[in-house]
Amino acid sequence: MTGTYFLHVHGAAAARAAVAAAVERALKQAPAVGVLHTPIDLPDDDPLRVEQDARLLLCQLDQPGEAARLDDVARAVPGVLHVAHQSMFCERITPGAPDEPGAVPRAVSWFVQYNGPAEDPAAFYAYYREHHVPIVHRMPRIRSLSWYVPAAWTPRAGLHAVSYLQLVQAVFDDVEGLLAMRRSAQRKEGLRDFANYPAFEGPVTHQALLSRRISGH
Repeated sequence: MTGTYFLHVHGAAAARAAVAAAVERALKQAPAVGVLHTPIDLPDDDPLRVEQDARLLLCQLDQPGEAARLDDVARAVPGVLHVAHQSMFCERITPGAPDEPGAVPRAVSWFVQYNGPAEDPAAFYAYYREHHVPIVHRMPRIRSLSWYVPAAWTPRAGLHAVSYLQLVQAVFDDVEGLLAMRRSAQRKEGLRDFANYPAFEGPVTHQALLSRRISGH
């Protein structure tokens, strides 16, 4: 597993474009590489009843050194209410995500966030990896699959830390591929498997995002 760091930006929907532009400018001025995941307005409603996330922005860094500065940049945008930070380990189940240097730098992602916690984290992760991931692998049009679990860390003073149970990122070449996955029988099978998970607290939220790798100077 490799380390990664997420900033979850929340606030008024009207601030979406402004905060993305501000964080992108800051990333381009930094000696770092990050991925900006910005919300996509899909052309139709999800055919299945799942809870949708409403992040304004998800920013992914391979190192947390720029986190405090990006937190300040995001919070300065009118309408941004809070920024949450989490350090995680990533298992690249299938390669090809935009944060990988050799991958295509732009893609469509479907993030599934399990807020947690689990009653027995080890049992939850074992079930998810051994039983649920094979179901996800059968879902159509997924180019890359990444699984993120919490890493132990001490946040810098003034940063709001979260500890979500896990994040799962399915990457697609385009919106049409994501829509095909949402409509698939395999996705219905995956949602039914939620009932078999070891006990955990919710909610589980879903969000379609445009993922773009941003290189600093």
